[in-house]
Amino acid sequence: MKNAFSDLGEDILKITTRDLSSINAFGVGWLITLILQSSSAATIALIALHSVGLVQLKILVYMVLGTRIGTTITALFVALLVHAKRRDFRHGFEIGLANLVYAVPVAIIMFLLELFFGVFSRIGSFFALGIDIRFDFIEFITSPLVKLFSFLPDVALIFISIFFLMVSLREMPKFMLSVWGEDYLKKKIDRYLGKKYTAFLVGFFVTFFLMSTSITITLLVPIVVLRLVNLKKAVPYIIGANVGGVFDVVIGGLVVGSAAFPAVFVYVAFSIIGLLWLFNTTLLFNATKYLSKRTLRISKRRTFIFLLIFILLALFLAFV
Repeated sequence: MKNAFSDLGEDILKITTRDLSSINAFGVGWLITLILQSSSAATIALIALHSVGLVQLKILVYMVLGTRIGTTITALFVALLVHAKRRDFRHGFEIGLANLVYAVPVAIIMFLLELFFGVFSRIGSFFALGIDIRFDFIEFITSPLVKLFSFLPDVALIFISIFFLMVSLREMPKFMLSVWGEDYLKKKIDRYLGKKYTAFLVGFFVTFFLMSTSITITLLVPIVVLRLVNLKKAVPYIIGANVGGVFDVVIGGLVVGSAAFPAVFVYVAFSIIGLLWLFNTTLLFNATKYLSKRTLRISKRRTFIFLLIFILLALFLAFV
């Protein structure tokens, strides 16, 4: 899905060459991530454009902040595809919603610090890195399947990838229960996610090896739908996943060199500031529950509307 959207999204990247306001830049980063389905991929693409002079430093920071909001759509989208009863579906949706609740305050704080004080662009410009190294575990696993269907047009690949995603999400819970059994799974999950800091470390290391925050968080959706873990236990895991997800951006930045550091610094700073949530996971949990049950009163129909508004808002911010 990411490869197909990436090819279709090349023209979207051209809007980065025009003069953008801070709000426009934030929206463009958000929009590009919706297309690439990966904040790290979007950030590395923006780093590459900045390194050749197509993206100015003053708007690069806002774009990177936008990518961290755009990436939260993946778990929300996956929750919409999971086959579940309304109450179970809501629990799966709350995983993606918690990730959004985690990201929005951090993005606002960093946006204001950059807008009024230029904190991140100034600090980022002082450093230089340039080590040629790259590792992508996900691409290693998925590249044979991508090559198998590479002869098809991108639009067809998108529909095929969505089909595979829906089938895998429907069958994964059944497979997990049939292989390990519900009691065994509950015991293992309670063991590793039962304590806040253990759950944080699990999220961190899973993302470190998968090189994808969105995939790590999305893995929770079918598990939560099965009631094998609840949102309260998942919140530290989500925070850990956001911290572990900085490594592929750091590696991509090391390849590009000194021009990449401002964007890398912003991306890493986002996760470091997000660590503050770890000291008040109850607030993040309560805010997510309030939005899900009291404000959105979530259902599949309302989730679809929510996702549509999420996409339209990115378009509005990018082109207003």
